[in-house]
Amino acid sequence: MIDPNWFYSALAQSAAAIVGLIGALVTSRVMMMASERSRIEKRINEINAEIKALERQNTPLLEYINEVDRKDNEDTINAFLQAKKPALNLENLPTGEELLKELLEEESIGKVNEDFNTMFKEKYKVVIEDIRSKKGNLAFPSLYRSLIAPSIIPNKQKYNRYNEYKGRVEKNDTEINYKDAKIQELQQQVSQIILPEHFKGLIASLIYFTIVGVILPLWLLPITPEQHLVWKPIVLAFFITGLFAIFLYIFIEIKHITEKPKNA
Repeated sequence: MIDPNWFYSALAQSAAAIVGLIGALVTSRVMMMASERSRIEKRINEINAEIKALERQNTPLLEYINEVDRKDNEDTINAFLQAKKPALNLENLPTGEELLKELLEEESIGKVNEDFNTMFKEKYKVVIEDIRSKKGNLAFPSLYRSLIAPSIIPNKQKYNRYNEYKGRVEKNDTEINYKDAKIQELQQQVSQIILPEHFKGLIASLIYFTIVGVILPLWLLPITPEQHLVWKPIVLAFFITGLFAIFLYIFIEIKHITEKPKNA
């Protein structure tokens, strides 16, 4: 009687070759995706570092710009209150909000925020206290000589630096916005690097095919010719189902790749 071992040996070798080939393709695909993801994430980290460097460059420039704006606002407030003081009446004082609204209508203020409003209200209180102290108008110039301190930096030089710094900040901000958009684009690319939709099905098919196509035939190698007559159709049926599962997955993936989008 013919030795049945050749049958199970051939099945095991064939199944092992198929599993090895598909496993190599899957491993190559996964490694390629991991490498691409790693490359993109590295680039994102590099761009983030570039953004932080630009923000660090902006920090001292913005401090200078904000300080110039603050001093200019302070000078504007002082000059406005000095002009308004002679007309102020303790019995019918306008509110700080009313004077502030009038100032904003008369003057073009570069940066109006909570700090500006607070500064105006504090200086308005100083003016009211000065009036109540009955020092008269003669005391007011001395008061404002102390409030309006001469700038250490000459105006021309100050505004040359101011405009230069503002231009550098705007340039850096434009570069930061561009890099932020680039990061979003790269993050979108990372989100698109995903395993095939039915990848788990392929792994399950490979495991099943390995069991029924490799392990089971090898386990039956010492079988007797009589037992071979019983196990041969069973093993062959398992082998065919495992092979069918793998090719079914391949067919589904090809159909998924070639299928046109619904919104096309």
